[in-house]
Amino acid sequence: MKNSLKMLCRQSALVGGRDPTLNPTTRPLRSIGLQRGSVSPRGSIMSQPWLRGSGIEPFEVNSIETSQQSVPQVLWIGCSDSDPRESSVYRIPNDQSLELRNLGNMVIEGDLSSETMIKHAVVDLQVKHIVVCGHYGCRIVKSVCRDGLQGPWLSRRLNSLHMSHENDLSQLPISERDHSFVKINVLDQLRILRTFPEVSEAIALGNLHIHGVVHDPERNISHQIME
Repeated sequence: MKNSLKMLCRQSALVGGRDPTLNPTTRPLRSIGLQRGSVSPRGSIMSQPWLRGSGIEPFEVNSIETSQQSVPQVLWIGCSDSDPRESSVYRIPNDQSLELRNLGNMVIEGDLSSETMIKHAVVDLQVKHIVVCGHYGCRIVKSVCRDGLQGPWLSRRLNSLHMSHENDLSQLPISERDHSFVKINVLDQLRILRTFPEVSEAIALGNLHIHGVVHDPERNISHQIME
């Protein structure tokens, strides 16, 4: 398990903005095929370049590939604590996206609302993309990192995820811990998404791509965590 994050996250990419210190590269989001597999993001994370913002390969996204018909092509799983402008970075037409939001942008097994939305999007609507989007400044992430928020089972799951990475996170500067845990949480949601038979089958057939994204509301840009 030590190198699981190294296998899962080889690099990050900057979406919707540029870092002038990096060599520019242009790659449309629709061309990115994410590596399939059920790999849990556990183990040492200190060597991961995306934790400190280095090793980033920037690229521009004009739009996610959409249809001429008013049929949703994208399921956007976001946080109810975030700014809804985050999805505007991708310029997705309103009639071609569905949104599922909850605290912590989580894919929740056993939750009828979440499971129904995901299965409806993949099976009935046959969306081409699922985006799991976390965001910096997430108040539920800050609460888990500071106090170990108790109560709702959703929060307990975040608490468990945080505890599994606590030793590594504690070695980071305090200012970087929240951002790093936001990324870890997004990765865990991608892992859970792949446990849905409908999702894994669509990915295997090449009909579906899933993407992990972290939004920076202060700069209105998004970082895509590449696998």
